[in-house]
Amino acid sequence: MIFAICAVDKTVSGGLTRGVKEKNLSPEPPAESLAASAQQQGDAQAEHDGCSRTALRADAILAKRCVAGEVAAWEELYAQCHDPLCLSIKLMLGRLSADQSLVDEIAARVWYALVANDGDLLARYNPKRRARLITFMRTLAKGEISNHFRAEVRRRERELVALRERPQHQGAEPEHTISVLSEFLDTLSPGERGFCNEHLLAEAADAGAVAYSSASIWQLTRRVYQKLMRFLSRSKG
Repeated sequence: MIFAICAVDKTVSGGLTRGVKEKNLSPEPPAESLAASAQQQGDAQAEHDGCSRTALRADAILAKRCVAGEVAAWEELYAQCHDPLCLSIKLMLGRLSADQSLVDEIAARVWYALVANDGDLLARYNPKRRARLITFMRTLAKGEISNHFRAEVRRRERELVALRERPQHQGAEPEHTISVLSEFLDTLSPGERGFCNEHLLAEAADAGAVAYSSASIWQLTRRVYQKLMRFLSRSKG
């Protein structure tokens, strides 16, 4: 019995000794190699940080030039950010991204927000927050999309209320008119439809509830008129 225990102990000790020797025999990377690897990683990180800082600095300079009213700067900003902005808007819209008119309208609202009030909103861009200009614009687009959905909900609620409050003794002629008008409104973009409901078709007392600039009223009225003419020509045909 004692002999067996000693044999086992000797075997275990021998195994441990061989394990230690084998471990000690495995080559360790030299200190110079470790230092070089660390230096390479540090250089790569510094290069990335340097590029990021350079891009942020360039964005800040571009934003200041735009706020100063430099036309070439606005053209440069548009060329740099418009396509990525539209792509981001499509991603945020989800299933509604197929509506190119809606995508263009949201993008136009973002650009208008940047230009309005002599670029007051663009002047708030702060590169110290480590966000590029396109990220700043994506945030604005997200807010515009939220506003759009809220406006659509309010519009549908108003339409439902108008249908409920409509007198029941109306004849076939008003019914047909309402049906045709509803069919025409469905051909408009959400912005044009909202303009019709809030400005063109609103009661005189409510026509100014939503503020539109003179240029916007002219452009939207012209677009709605052109679409109405096309709609009526198709109806006659």
